[in-house]
Amino acid sequence: MALQAKKGGTIHSKTGDAKNALKAKYDAGDHTVLENYPGEAALLYQMQQMSEDIDELRRYIVALAPDEKPLPTISTASHTVDFTVTNSRGAYALVITVVDSSGSKPVTKTTTINLS
Repeated sequence: MALQAKKGGTIHSKTGDAKNALKAKYDAGDHTVLENYPGEAALLYQMQQMSEDIDELRRYIVALAPDEKPLPTISTASHTVDFTVTNSRGAYALVITVVDSSGSKPVTKTTTINLS
């Protein structure tokens, strides 16, 4: 089963307090009135496409996990990206490990995304 092509693009690059302000407006339900405006409705459509992308990725990963099929490792001359799925009592997580070997010492970074 192949992963479908990505549908969505970048929405914003806000971080910290600016991102928290956006979240507060969302939590307050301010976004629901946007459906009445064509430009904003288009943004809501794009956000739904992104949500479907995430759902597809989760479906793909969880479908692989029970069979313990290996997830792909992506490598270049100086970088490696490895994906692992963990399952702890039915709680799945995607662990992404990046190794940068371009410098004098390799640098490893890892992040975990909980799948629900």
